[in-house]
Amino acid sequence: MKHEDRGDLVELGLSPTEAQIYLALAQNAALSATALAGLTGLSRSRVYQTLCSLTDKGLIESGAGYGSRFAIVPPEQALPAFVLREQEALAQRKDLAEQLGQRIAAALAGPVEVAPEELIQVLRNPRAVAERFDRLQLEAENQIDSLIKAPFFCRPSNPAQEKAQKRGVRVRSLYERAVMDDPSVAPYLMTWVAAGEESRVYDGELPHKLAIFDKQIVLMPLIMPADQTRTVLIRHPQLAQSLSMFFEFLWKDAEPVPMPSAREKRRPATAARRNHNNHRERNLARA
Repeated sequence: MKHEDRGDLVELGLSPTEAQIYLALAQNAALSATALAGLTGLSRSRVYQTLCSLTDKGLIESGAGYGSRFAIVPPEQALPAFVLREQEALAQRKDLAEQLGQRIAAALAGPVEVAPEELIQVLRNPRAVAERFDRLQLEAENQIDSLIKAPFFCRPSNPAQEKAQKRGVRVRSLYERAVMDDPSVAPYLMTWVAAGEESRVYDGELPHKLAIFDKQIVLMPLIMPADQTRTVLIRHPQLAQSLSMFFEFLWKDAEPVPMPSAREKRRPATAARRNHNNHRERNLARA
């Protein structure tokens, strides 16, 4: 017998030991279990177990009585019949799997428990950051505090913030001095203040941008090596409250945003539109 015959028998569904004993019988007219043990080097107990298995599969047959010999059933009949029985058994197992799956699914039916959101999420895409910031503003119930640091890209309005303020959410923004010195910010700042934003100026450089929602959630950009920016979303009330205490400390020492003079108020709106065309959206809602 060729070596690949053993591999083919295994491919059909026999174990390596079954294939070994089957081929040993195929090379001989008939052999006893003792003779097969001596021929294959396997233990007599293992040979007996394997012969019983091959008999159950319809691949070999034995004579009656103790010490009888075993011989293979004509393979051109036995092997196709064996494969057919395996296919039928597989179809039955498939039906059983479907029925069992349905029963288990029905037993597990009930209220679906929603997994809690991750404690820390890292946002890499600027658009994803903007979308998440808008969503957090809309979900805020009481208060939004922001540290706003240069560079700062502004937009004339923040619809999500405006909706939050109409619901009674308190919005406080602390700007570092460098932001206030940017002439592109001035045309819009009074609009934000008029809409209800509480704004103050920190006379120095803030350590980082930051937004705190209801003293529960923190959204904070982090500058990474090679000037890459990653924004972390942290759902940790204790950390958020600690950062809120830091915000309060800076807020108390900050100055109110200076109101523009009457002449500045009369500046044509077209100038503001020109400035807006030269700047993209406020990132992190000026946070």
